[in-house]
Amino acid sequence: MFALVDLDPDGIAIMSTYKYGSYRLAHEDATPRDTSGLSLPNIQWVGVRRHHICRTPVDEGGTGTGVMRELQGLMKLTARDRTKAACMLEWDLCAEGGPEEGWRHELQSMLMLNTKAEMQILDELPGGLVSWLNCVLSTACERSELSVDSHGSDDGMLF
Repeated sequence: MFALVDLDPDGIAIMSTYKYGSYRLAHEDATPRDTSGLSLPNIQWVGVRRHHICRTPVDEGGTGTGVMRELQGLMKLTARDRTKAACMLEWDLCAEGGPEEGWRHELQSMLMLNTKAEMQILDELPGGLVSWLNCVLSTACERSELSVDSHGSDDGMLF
């Protein structure tokens, strides 16, 4: 399973809910003791990351940082975004040494750069979003097939 989300606190929060379950419903015992809750622990983030912002081409005459703001899908964080990102950095998931240090680095970069990005930013890459997504998913599937082959647990199912 793959998560294609925006590079903003809400995108990471949505991905967290899919991967670990709902934080708000964690206190409810909705599943039997011998089964896991509604979560996708192996979900992989393939959405926008901070390196996409740095690699996004600018127009021919643009060498300053002002050009970066003109890209479609790149915006300043709102006060709400900043508050949410700061709160998320306090989660155990995003703690130093926690299971999602990559999320922590992305949140910290968002706060330092005061920038968030929507998926539309990937349209600025050669071939656009569709080409990028095809490449990323092909690579991820190849890695997954190697992993499945080495463990011998391929049941032929897509999901």
